[in-house]
Amino acid sequence: MVNWRPFSNHRGGRAAAALIGTAALAACGGGIAAASSAGRTSPSTTLSTATQWPAYLNGPAHTSYSPDEKAITTRNAGKLVLKWHDTPGVSYQASPTVADGSVFIGSDAGWFYQLNPTTGAIVHKRFLGQLPTGTCYGPEGVTATATVAANPQTHRLTVYVGGPKGYLYAFSASNLKLEWKAVIGIPSGTNYYDWSSPTVANGKVYIGVSSDCEQPAVRGAVIAYSQVTGKKIAAFYTEPKGVLGGGIWSSVAVGGNGDVYASVGGGPFTAPKTDYSDSIIKLAPGTLKLLASWQVPASGIDFGGSPVLFGSYVGACNKDGVFYALKQKSMTLAWKRRIGAVYDPSEAEAECNGAPAYNGKDLFFAAGAVSIKGTSYRGSVQERIPSSGKLVWETGLPEGVTGSPTLDGAGVLTIGTYDNGPSANETYLVNADTGQMIDPLVSGLDFAQSVFADGWLFTANSDGVYAWAPRPPH
Repeated sequence: MVNWRPFSNHRGGRAAAALIGTAALAACGGGIAAASSAGRTSPSTTLSTATQWPAYLNGPAHTSYSPDEKAITTRNAGKLVLKWHDTPGVSYQASPTVADGSVFIGSDAGWFYQLNPTTGAIVHKRFLGQLPTGTCYGPEGVTATATVAANPQTHRLTVYVGGPKGYLYAFSASNLKLEWKAVIGIPSGTNYYDWSSPTVANGKVYIGVSSDCEQPAVRGAVIAYSQVTGKKIAAFYTEPKGVLGGGIWSSVAVGGNGDVYASVGGGPFTAPKTDYSDSIIKLAPGTLKLLASWQVPASGIDFGGSPVLFGSYVGACNKDGVFYALKQKSMTLAWKRRIGAVYDPSEAEAECNGAPAYNGKDLFFAAGAVSIKGTSYRGSVQERIPSSGKLVWETGLPEGVTGSPTLDGAGVLTIGTYDNGPSANETYLVNADTGQMIDPLVSGLDFAQSVFADGWLFTANSDGVYAWAPRPPH
């Protein structure tokens, strides 16, 4: 078994410098400290149509696609204007969530922010905590991406996010007032840590359970909570009682019929493929009863990437560099394709932990090291056919990718690189029709997924949060 290293050695270089600058900021909070600078306090009850990005990977199906976002095109993407850059020097692993007239995002320093989407000003913030130095990657703040959804009882928009202190939180989307909090797994030393972003569907909040980086491991699980009260409804454990392993680092997907899909990490070091480790599992809605599972072959490693639903398939990328596509109904293998190199912990290249974007026609991948026509690249972006995984085009990148690409309705892909290799990391824009590079957008270690919303592009990396817009016509 190979340990999951989502951010291998990522505290070095620019990321480490950014965290040093935020140490004092994190130290001023304890528990859930709240602060407010300005802004709206009246509650909203509906998301304002299709130009939102309300969840990690843009919703329960994890398509990472916004078909109605067409303001940024392949023609104007190379000339985007930076509208604002907030919290410079603060490092982010979480992705922006854009909904209810705000940008919601948690930082490595442990603060969770509500930002004004047009100015970047901090409207409200809450300190959710930070794991101390001595964990396997140093201080860890908020890595999970928030989800915004209407409370089924009050119909008011609520922000759901996991924090580093072992709790799942529900905040009012208008002012970050705490509505409830529920236990995921309270850390003791370096065990529990929430990597998984919450998935909200059918009145329930689903989240994965994992450790900081298996030093030590915890018993992996998927937990379902009531969206209204936070009460724990059910849990599915990936290992028998008393066995540590099978952590779920990724975020679960939910199908149209309510079925829940999760990708599972490695089992115990002494027995790496036990029970449901290294598997993609399908669970019943609400009860989380196991419906079916599929485990990678002996040559496979563990899953760090979230599953994506596309057509009649479900699939996820494994750390062995292979994307496995299963038939949703039977959970049997439909096809598999190598997306990038096998993860090597001795190398600085990134690993296949992202979910592909899906526009209803094709899949768009980004991953680690590849060779294209005899030339080696540390990363790549690819288009593939969903029914077979056949390659349509492939473009090499100078750095490896760990996060997930994003696609808008005008055919623009965004890909962030997260690689401690010799080149500076960038957030790239690519033409989804041809694979042609449009423009490197901004430098910085970029694990967070960029998002298209309200006609703009929102990004986050090791140096803050950014908002980009098309250049006004002359």
